[in-house]
Amino acid sequence: MTTYDILIVGGGPAGLSAAIYSSRQGFKTGIITIDIGGQLTLTPMIENYPGVSATSGFKLVGVMMEQVTSFGADLIYDEVIGAEEADDGFRVKTRGGKTYEGKALILAFGKKPRKLKALNEERFVGRGVSYCAVCDAPFYKNKRLLVVGWGESALEAVSILRRYDNEVLVAHESRKLDDFAEKLRELKVEFIQGVRVEEIRGRDFVEEVVLKDLKTGEEKILKVNGIFVELGYVTETDWIKGFVEIDEKGEIIVDELGRTSREGVFAAGDVTDFPYKQAVIAAAQGAIAALSASNYLRRIMGKSEIRSDWRKLIG
Repeated sequence: MTTYDILIVGGGPAGLSAAIYSSRQGFKTGIITIDIGGQLTLTPMIENYPGVSATSGFKLVGVMMEQVTSFGADLIYDEVIGAEEADDGFRVKTRGGKTYEGKALILAFGKKPRKLKALNEERFVGRGVSYCAVCDAPFYKNKRLLVVGWGESALEAVSILRRYDNEVLVAHESRKLDDFAEKLRELKVEFIQGVRVEEIRGRDFVEEVVLKDLKTGEEKILKVNGIFVELGYVTETDWIKGFVEIDEKGEIIVDELGRTSREGVFAAGDVTDFPYKQAVIAAAQGAIAALSASNYLRRIMGKSEIRSDWRKLIG
């Protein structure tokens, strides 16, 4: 089991910003996330992020990623499903069956990727089912892959996956996506409309999916080596209820310093009860949560808090 000084749950702008600040302070930092960039990767053009010329959300996330890794933070691609107190801080459990500990915990998971709700989906997460093309595309080369989704995120996934010489197909439940279908035809990508993924099959890895035609009810088997889900995002905080205080909207209640109802646990970004949901605000909250967590660790180590001069590697 790996132990970190600061453990961050979530890889959107809040989580990445928190990791930049905490790792820069010299604290051993780990980020556990099912994808990188979160909703930011769905934004085709960002014009109001201070200091950055008009760019895509995908490119902005790439810059953040470079900063995170340059300061030595660890990226762990998994989904956290539970959190509890431990002897020396906090312990989280992941869907992949792993356990990690942190002396301080930052909850910045925002909204999670929407699931297919197909039979065996959870079983194949990390074994052919992915919610992050930018994270997992390098593991697939010369494969036959299915992207389930539509819009800019699906097009971006197709583009990334084809860089590795993969054959890519796209499927969606709707039959009314003419503009999207036209874009895929221009890319010479097969688009299967009006179907839902009912079941995922395979031994140790994804081998095929069962697609159900929503108009006729007919089912057909599609041979694929992997599935990339691009269906948007939803808020899922049920797993954290009882651990920190949640409001009626399912958002984590924080104060101006990103502190939750449990000492040593902080939160940032869209998962909090702060009303304005913007990338720049999420990033700022991530920085605040990281600085608060840094001061929390300094206190329990018997050191004085820092209020102004945050220089590199002082943790």
